[in-house]
Amino acid sequence: MANKGNKPDDSGFVGGLAERGEKAVNRLMEELARNPRVTDALGKAMSAKGKVDSSARRTLSQLGLAAADELKDLRKQIERLERRLARVEGTTGTKAGSTTKRSETKKTPTTKKKTTATGAKSAPKKKPSPAAGRSVGGGTGRGSSAGGGPSAS
Repeated sequence: MANKGNKPDDSGFVGGLAERGEKAVNRLMEELARNPRVTDALGKAMSAKGKVDSSARRTLSQLGLAAADELKDLRKQIERLERRLARVEGTTGTKAGSTTKRSETKKTPTTKKKTTATGAKSAPKKKPSPAAGRSVGGGTGRGSSAGGGPSAS
């Protein structure tokens, strides 16, 4: 059996069948690409998929949920910020917490380690969280009047 420039594992009966099958599929794809009905149907299918995707994205947005690609982008951004923070903490000389692992950031509040005030620098006082139902930016939030009470209908 002569090897006609093919890879060594493509020789023989199975290699010949694979080559013939590949040529047949390529020929079929070329014929389908030349057929206007097929190209129109593909165009309509892609348009419909785009409409479904945009409707789903709009619905998720109205529900206050993020789409999968948005979550992926946010995760990448968080990882970049964590690396940047680690570099900044490393250059300022404060090594405490600079090697935070991703798994540590996902822990629930009940599993946080409590720090004692003895021997450790005290952290600056943080402002208290806003009251429940209030927006962080100080706005009135949805569904309430400008005075902060129930909306007058």
